[in-house]
Amino acid sequence: MIKKVPIEELQPGMHIERFDCNWLDHPFIFNRKKIKGQGEIDRLKTWGVTHVYIEDGQQPESAPAIIEQARPTPPVKFEHIITPQSARVDRELKHIPIRHEIVRAKKVRQRATLAAKNILAAVQSGKEIQIGEAKAVVGELDNSICHNKDALFLLMRLRNKDEYTFNHSVSVGVLLLAFCRAMNFDEETTRTIGLGGLLHDVGKMAVPMNILNKPGALNEEEFKKIQQHVILCREILASTHNISLPVAQIATEHHERFDGTGYPQGLSGEAISLGGQMASITDVFDALSSDRCYRNGIDQVEVLRKLYGWSHSHFNEGLVHRFIRCIGVYPAGTLVQLESGMLGVVVESTDNLLRPVVRLIYDTRHDWAVHQKDIDLSKPHGKGGEDRIISYESPKRWRINPLKVLGLV
Repeated sequence: MIKKVPIEELQPGMHIERFDCNWLDHPFIFNRKKIKGQGEIDRLKTWGVTHVYIEDGQQPESAPAIIEQARPTPPVKFEHIITPQSARVDRELKHIPIRHEIVRAKKVRQRATLAAKNILAAVQSGKEIQIGEAKAVVGELDNSICHNKDALFLLMRLRNKDEYTFNHSVSVGVLLLAFCRAMNFDEETTRTIGLGGLLHDVGKMAVPMNILNKPGALNEEEFKKIQQHVILCREILASTHNISLPVAQIATEHHERFDGTGYPQGLSGEAISLGGQMASITDVFDALSSDRCYRNGIDQVEVLRKLYGWSHSHFNEGLVHRFIRCIGVYPAGTLVQLESGMLGVVVESTDNLLRPVVRLIYDTRHDWAVHQKDIDLSKPHGKGGEDRIISYESPKRWRINPLKVLGLV
């Protein structure tokens, strides 16, 4: 007879017949498992497994067992914790001027990209991920975001299309860290979700490059192979020491959709963890706005509009709104036209989503370049706030490189 027992009653040498959770919610490849040592029991606890099913004969006599049908465990829910510390961090996200933070952010981003390369190279060669390096770089990225999030947002635009996977991993991690800070999550929760973002695509190392970079539409067989990267990611993380369940859930749920149209499990609504819902938004934002070897990226403003449109189906509407507030209606690096006829590049955001700091560069009414200066559109009239943005513009149309204007290239 099969009985359900608490995880505390497991002992080395026992055989688990099945877990009281989904396959994706425990750290082992198979649903039947012989426990070899206390370390494996501790690992199950780390992943949040509370009960398992074993043969009645293995049940310690002193421990009561509960007989019932197996049911999936609910996804890990990140609490919306607002502590005095996290509230202070939220107020101080912009306390270091961007011109200062951009110097440090460049070094942090370089280290993060190198860490992403090391992680993916280890996966490709069958070695274990050095999770300590990943956690350290997530901490550095988080610190930079707390200083001034727009510094890393700007650097995300500096991409090499041939290194998309590395850059994408770092960018999703950065976006998730900033998203969490905007949600006032505490440091531990923030960095857990950020780590999930950094590791979310490790499974792609097992997908043939000719499929990943195919310029045309994928056929059914190729699409199935692409979908497998999520399962492969879960297996890789399951074999990595010190990976918690929330990190694994984020990595394995970033292709799930709020309306149930995603993969691999077709989860919907609150069945997707909060971290997974957030990761799905940031993954799509970065993927669509990035240049690939087979297509050019879409302007970030347009991608935000698409996300807003999909917030009634594919994504959690409230989270999409919070993400847009985090990034800004006109993200740093966007070319915009003002009511005065001036063209400018958004330098950084302010508390007013529609009134960022803009670097003026060109007068469209007189058709000439102007002496560059920064104006804060959120300030009162007479101090820069008398103008306003009427549209975002295509850099190609005006033959302007916003990153060059900002001194990044």
